[in-house]
Amino acid sequence: MNDKAPRKDNNFGALRLLFASVVILSHSAEIVDGDRSREVLTNIFGTLTFGILGVDGFFIISGYLITKSLLSSPTLFDYAKRRVLRIYPAFIVCFWLSLLVLAPLVGAGLSVFHPAALARSFVRMALLFHPNAKGAFPGMPLPALNGSMWSIPYEFQCYIFVVLLSAAGFLRGALRYVLLVAVLAAVTIFGIADYRTSHSVFGVMIGGSRYLYLQTFPMFLAGTLFLLFQRNIVYNNALAAVAAVLLIICLFFQPLVAFALAVFGCYLLFWFALHCPVLPISRFTNKTDLSYGIYLYAWPIQSTIAFFTDRSINPWALSAVTLALASAAAWVSWTFIEKPALALAHRKSTTVQPRLSADQPREGVT
Repeated sequence: MNDKAPRKDNNFGALRLLFASVVILSHSAEIVDGDRSREVLTNIFGTLTFGILGVDGFFIISGYLITKSLLSSPTLFDYAKRRVLRIYPAFIVCFWLSLLVLAPLVGAGLSVFHPAALARSFVRMALLFHPNAKGAFPGMPLPALNGSMWSIPYEFQCYIFVVLLSAAGFLRGALRYVLLVAVLAAVTIFGIADYRTSHSVFGVMIGGSRYLYLQTFPMFLAGTLFLLFQRNIVYNNALAAVAAVLLIICLFFQPLVAFALAVFGCYLLFWFALHCPVLPISRFTNKTDLSYGIYLYAWPIQSTIAFFTDRSINPWALSAVTLALASAAAWVSWTFIEKPALALAHRKSTTVQPRLSADQPREGVT
């Protein structure tokens, strides 16, 4: 049993804000240099970046909260409504701002307004793909209009996949253990694949999109498993310290990184989120969630700054300016787009279904 039951308040908001911020830090170095020569975690461990860490952290938290949302939703329609209204409204606004406002200013010209281009862009938007404009950011090593958006379709597909797992019975009873073994096998395979990518062995065999599935889906499901087995996991400071030491050691060895993040990283994340004192920033972010907006707007902001400064800006300065501007954009997005959409999504249904368990933490902003 846990030494301390999970609370209704938590530190998920602070963690999401942290993950969004470290993604900015990682991308700034890569956008300016075109490589990872000044990326912090790459220089420390040589196995991962803050960008990878941030995205994996987002997927782990989503796995926990989204699975909880599914299991406590009165109907499948109610669950689907929440997921669509949480992801699409802010994404759509950022997509078209990036394409129709930013792209013409950074080299794409008026080609984005061509009817055929608009039709293709509409399809990309509906599929949650990032906006694409030929000629944008000429001379930049990473000329994507919004490179951070690559993870959004994988996130949404995880929402669908967990429904299929629930329908097949993998979220309850003995089949949970089958899911546990499958996830552990997946993170092990991904560790080997990531290790061999530079040698064109496993990475090439698996392929681009399939490789990203191995990166994102197991992390999401790791969060799911920490929810499903929450009554069997002991959380305390001593075990958290052991997990931290093991995680740091494993991060020096590429084949162990994914496994370590899914096991030791998850333990630390949920220990901090659910069993540590709630930070003031968490109380703020659990009510005003800026993390999604920061994630959406940071890339176009920092790419634009780097473009117009001819990449002469220091990555640390670029990160600081981007975080400030992206936070402002995120506040606008939250206040006028995300929060109203969530209010619509969380309208009570006429039917009521019991929650997964009485001692589960508050869902947070999902």
